[in-house]
Amino acid sequence: MLQKLAGRLRWDRTEGGICVEIPARRDWWSIPLAILLCAWSAGGWFYEANTALDDTQSVFMLITILGATVGAIFFVLRSIWAMTGQTVLILDTAELKIQRRAIGLDWYERHFAAQDAYNLRYIQPREIWAFRTDTDPSTSKVTIQSLRKTYTIAHGISEREACALIDRMMEVYVFPKNTPLEQVGIAR
Repeated sequence: MLQKLAGRLRWDRTEGGICVEIPARRDWWSIPLAILLCAWSAGGWFYEANTALDDTQSVFMLITILGATVGAIFFVLRSIWAMTGQTVLILDTAELKIQRRAIGLDWYERHFAAQDAYNLRYIQPREIWAFRTDTDPSTSKVTIQSLRKTYTIAHGISEREACALIDRMMEVYVFPKNTPLEQVGIAR
């Protein structure tokens, strides 16, 4: 049974490791925008179907409708992720697995050996350009590197949640804080 770890995070001990569920940050503003874009796209398609009989179609109208349709699909998918999305992290002493799920379906999965992973860190949220003292919480993340590639474990995570997650991960496997360049050594 999953227990609360910190904030939105829930976790459980598994045989030889941990399993952590990280829900997507709720992004409520995308729902009205998705509805608006769907209505705009439907209206455009309805208009285009009615004017197709008149043979007065314009290329600009077709491009506008296509753009609205692509935008509507993007915001519908984003709304689905905001409402049902979660990242599942499964870690044991041998392997680290990151899964992304939406509507209960796995759509992304990454495996790598724990011994190949290094540089586990929390990246603080960026400042909002117009407000120098405020930050955008959706830009924070926890990342890890493996085989010279950086993978994001969690997006839009608070510092308290990130510290709790990293502490639990370090209990299972101590990730080194070095880079491949430091392993090889650099002459100065």
